[in-house]
Amino acid sequence: MAQPVTLENDAIRMQVWPQLGGKVSSIVDKADKFELMFNYPAELPETSQYDLPYGNGWYAGWDECFPAIAPSPYSGHPYDGIAVPDHGELWGLPTTAVPTKDGITTVWHGLRFGYRITRKLFLDGPAVVAEYTLINLAPFEFRFVWAQHALLSLAAPAELDMTHAPLFRWSHDAAGNEVQKTFDWPRTADGDDLSKPATLPPGKAWKIYSADPIESSAVVRYPTRGRTVQIEYNSEDDLHAYWGLWINTGGWAGHHHFAIEPTTGRFDQIDRSIKDNSAGSVAPMGRKVWAIRWSLA
Repeated sequence: MAQPVTLENDAIRMQVWPQLGGKVSSIVDKADKFELMFNYPAELPETSQYDLPYGNGWYAGWDECFPAIAPSPYSGHPYDGIAVPDHGELWGLPTTAVPTKDGITTVWHGLRFGYRITRKLFLDGPAVVAEYTLINLAPFEFRFVWAQHALLSLAAPAELDMTHAPLFRWSHDAAGNEVQKTFDWPRTADGDDLSKPATLPPGKAWKIYSADPIESSAVVRYPTRGRTVQIEYNSEDDLHAYWGLWINTGGWAGHHHFAIEPTTGRFDQIDRSIKDNSAGSVAPMGRKVWAIRWSLA
């Protein structure tokens, strides 16, 4: 039976599930004991979730999506036509896990593609830090879409500050229907203000992408709590990432949640991100490193 690993300091308490794809199911801001992550009543998986439809698995909290988000065929030699599972390979794979100072390091090994990913996850005062290293095990270039798929709770109203990235594209709706319309943050062409998820029409969902690579942090503000979460992305290898946002007001599975997802592609599908030339790239036998930092205040 899978068991979580608890990481805790004076500011944060979090739970990680190494046997369930390295999922982070809980991040509690101890300043007011608020649970940041979205969760829902569900039986914990007892068997592998690999290659299942994502909605049939335990989709709470923070999963890693790689090498794509949506099920899609890889485009290019030597993996041309190989199918990427729904929400990628990682969330359905048990990891190798090693405790570290203030955290835990998890390692995934690709099944359909030749790669290894290591995530060093740790607490740094009032911050959660995730440091990633991707190793390409094949003598061929590898293109990929990675996303920090972290579903956040709407138990308290949240306001999203993305003013530094003004141009976005509404990709699709709750049912996956294509929209593909650009708009200036925060209002879509329909007039919906995406900066305030709690005020949006019920029974809908929006998946959007920034047009340009990340250059600054995003901030989630909780007016009734008087707290914020600052989300930062960086890469010493100049691996460009984009802001992906998912806002769900009941249109998908009846849930209410949102996610601000740094992602190395402007489409959920790997083939479309490759065609768009926004997919990440790692050289033959090469490596890429990047990091995420959530600062609570």
